[in-house]
Amino acid sequence: MSTNIVVLGCGLGGLSAADLLSKQLGSRATVTIVEPRAKIPLPSSLPWIVFGWREPGKIQKDLKKLTKRKNVRLVSEQVEKIDINSRSVKTQSQEFRYDKLLVSLGAELAPEEVPGLDSYSHTFYTLDGATKLRDALEDFHGGAIVVGICRTPFKCPVAPYELSLLLEEYMRRAKKKVEIQLFTPEPHPVPAAGSVISKQVERLLSSRGIKYLPKTRATKVERDRVVFEGGSALRYDLLITVPPHRSPRVVVEAGLAESSGWVPVNPQNLATKFENVYAIGDVTSIETPHGHVPYLPKAGVFALGQAEVVANNIATSITGKGQMKQWDGHGACHLQVSKSESAFLQGAFLSNPPKLEFHPASRKWYLDKVKREKNWLA
Repeated sequence: MSTNIVVLGCGLGGLSAADLLSKQLGSRATVTIVEPRAKIPLPSSLPWIVFGWREPGKIQKDLKKLTKRKNVRLVSEQVEKIDINSRSVKTQSQEFRYDKLLVSLGAELAPEEVPGLDSYSHTFYTLDGATKLRDALEDFHGGAIVVGICRTPFKCPVAPYELSLLLEEYMRRAKKKVEIQLFTPEPHPVPAAGSVISKQVERLLSSRGIKYLPKTRATKVERDRVVFEGGSALRYDLLITVPPHRSPRVVVEAGLAESSGWVPVNPQNLATKFENVYAIGDVTSIETPHGHVPYLPKAGVFALGQAEVVANNIATSITGKGQMKQWDGHGACHLQVSKSESAFLQGAFLSNPPKLEFHPASRKWYLDKVKREKNWLA
């Protein structure tokens, strides 16, 4: 009898898991993907949209290609309810049961948690937001630019630092006079990477004249200034922020999220406390065994590694072939510093202490980033 596997959400992790499961299981399983979007953008390419280095259509993957396989079904609707007791999922128009459930719904942006943010701030964390910011930069003639991280945790810990560095180069080449400041509630940049790498990132910001404001939490945004806890404020002509993130409502209502606000999972196999229910990617909370940060950061590279482990283990449990795998917490990301150069961070984030590496910016790592984009789109 065919096993019903339901994958909720089709970002980097969900897409990878669904692809692997459908290939490995063939007629032994039906893989149902629930995802309202027809196309999925590559998050790491969104800054390239901002600066006009990519067109929106060139960084998206069409999910319909997956449905060419006989064992894949795509439900292009929102998830309305997850019922763990009845092992069922409800969408806008239908309800179906699962034998194995993979939750990869990611993190939602919640700009309304900071009054005024949605009205006055740009963001590059969505394709639409990146496109609007691109247009705003073309019309911007100079002045005070403020880049802000509103809350932690947030997706892709290096992204706002990368954007700030690219902004500085972009404005300098355009001969537009600007002052760039970056605020964050974090104690230092990319805290999960530890103090040594954090100082490397701080030095990059300082070398480009970007003023860094750590331990700074926004309370509200007005037309021309951001107000912080304690009453201080920062004036801006252009504001770009990372909005607060939260778990999707259906995840919380299903009882999957706990005190952290996210879904706790076993770090090695990504299982939740519920039988045959797994979660990967940004929707999860994974405690770290070291003191740099309490939880693993949210990053697409982690979702991809987790997807491979979960897909392998589900397939092994169904076919009885192969060996179970464990996720090792390895991750890597690029920190692009200019149009043609990137730094590179990698390491085992679940080891104690974490084994981390920082490779200075070079053309080599930029080309590596381009290659990874091409591989994903292919």
